[in-house]
Amino acid sequence: MTYLETMINGVETEFISVRDRGLQYGDGCFETLRLINRFPVLLNQHIDRLIRTCQLLQIEIDLDILRIELTEFIRLCPTDGVVKIILTRGIGGRGYTAPKNPEIHRIFLYSEYPENYSKLTEEGVSVGVSGMPLSENSRLAGHKHLNRLDQVIASFDLHATADEVLCMDSSGHVIEGSKSNLVLVLDDLVITPNLEKSGVKGVMLDYLRHRYANDGNDIRARDVTLEDIRDASELFLCNSVFGVLSVAKLIENEAVKFWPIGPVTRQAMRYYQEVIASAN
Repeated sequence: MTYLETMINGVETEFISVRDRGLQYGDGCFETLRLINRFPVLLNQHIDRLIRTCQLLQIEIDLDILRIELTEFIRLCPTDGVVKIILTRGIGGRGYTAPKNPEIHRIFLYSEYPENYSKLTEEGVSVGVSGMPLSENSRLAGHKHLNRLDQVIASFDLHATADEVLCMDSSGHVIEGSKSNLVLVLDDLVITPNLEKSGVKGVMLDYLRHRYANDGNDIRARDVTLEDIRDASELFLCNSVFGVLSVAKLIENEAVKFWPIGPVTRQAMRYYQEVIASAN
């Protein structure tokens, strides 16, 4: 069987015009999802967020075509891995003004599932602190648009002893990891940082918030400082690819703070395993 790694507008290809607005201006959006037994985990939630971002960007998409092409792409992918959906406004003009009738480009990419995630699930992750402040924009906050230079520069702060870095806004509030959302337990409250001005409202975070709420234990959004992180009794990261990872230690220069895997984190891991089980 032939496996695909890329598809653009229903055709197996890796090439796109240098005039594409996604390349020129980051004019588009994307979703990244886990593929298990060719089952796209939390697909409907990803599509819902994609729709919301397209509405913000005024990008009109044909959902029927998108789903048909995605289904065919997944059919021709290896059984397990990671699938990225990218939408751009397509080709259009030299300036910022969008064309009146753009031809939207639908891009699908396949990647293997990172081998180290299984080990990190068992052992937990180490995190550092990025010196790159995240941009603040209440209209763009939460969305996965293609402008991701904040995260690219933040990832420069990753090093041999840190698996992820925490990112802050210009006021010094912790927002998220460079590729993950953050949840902490502080004074017996389960908290996630406020994402109204910065950061990405993750599909996995949203799923966990609903599961906790159903069990009577809400995840509350509020401003979070580094001091809150240091005082937390538990800390975990989540995203749609690795699911839930316990934070084992925080590295700040010469100082190191350690955490065990606590009961709230273990509950999040069980919630994620429910999602995995639905794909088997």
